Amino acid sequence: MRPRSALLIAMVLAAPALLLAMVLSQETLQGWNEQVQRTDAEMQQRLAAGARFMWIDESPDRRDRLRQGEILVEPAQEKSPLSVPHGLVHDWIGAVFIPNTTIKAVFSVLNSFERYPDFYRPTVVSAKLLEDSGNKQRFSMVLLEKAPFVTAAVESEYISQKTCIDARHCYSVIYSTRIQQIEDYGEPSQHTLPPDRGDGFVWRLYSIERFEERDGGVYAEFEALGLSRDIPFAIRWLVRPIVRHLPRDSMIGTLQKTRDAVRANKISSDELLTLKPKGAPIGGGHVRPPAPTVKRAPPTKQASNSGK
Repeated sequence: MRPRSALLIAMVLAAPALLLAMVLSQETLQGWNEQVQRTDAEMQQRLAAGARFMWIDESPDRRDRLRQGEILVEPAQEKSPLSVPHGLVHDWIGAVFIPNTTIKAVFSVLNSFERYPDFYRPTVVSAKLLEDSGNKQRFSMVLLEKAPFVTAAVESEYISQKTCIDARHCYSVIYSTRIQQIEDYGEPSQHTLPPDRGDGFVWRLYSIERFEERDGGVYAEFEALGLSRDIPFAIRWLVRPIVRHLPRDSMIGTLQKTRDAVRANKISSDELLTLKPKGAPIGGGHVRPPAPTVKRAPPTKQASNSGK
């Protein structure tokens, strides 16, 4: 979905390449915006005093399962994908526990955009930081995903906004600002289509990532939304199984690779510490400056803080 959700392009390969190209309609875009607003509203509710900040706290056994190494993934809503006019909104959520690390170390990896092709291969072909203004970044990626009947590649740009509630709780909102389909990827005839035109494998991507430092590590959970074209009735029997399985597999892969990247970065840092003289600087990828602390409202007498 990292994703980030941008890495979850696989979940929106919802139609075979034999379908005619189309143009994203305003009705489809309105339906997408409504779902994004709903997701934003739910995030704001998680920030209220006494509310559960993390999705994993909505079930009593999720933390234990994560600490045992399991990766949890499921649809964020009962019906996913959700139908909008001429389109589908794919909404999935997943979580992983990364032991022996900190939120600072996790963001050090997630902000190393140029290393994404190593972290998230083969989905991320290239990535680049375009602008950094502290807690807000603009970055680009070329994404490639293969599924039955189709190879999809896109050029894309995103904005990532990070907010820290306190030293142990942070979240990021990442959304696409430009997605353009690459036709004939890897061929001499390769070319990029105008925005919002093409096969409609992916029109928009949006995600919210939450992080909690606790139990000797970091709990990371990603909720990823993707907008694709609708599936014509005549071929739904063929495409529906793909739509059901790809999002889960892609989310699991993204979370697993994020955990692996953080672990590998820690090992590299530890090796540098043993090689460099005491007090010498350690090189590394781009690290985003820390966000200003934002305090929550004080809890009311009726509220419980079971999520913390």
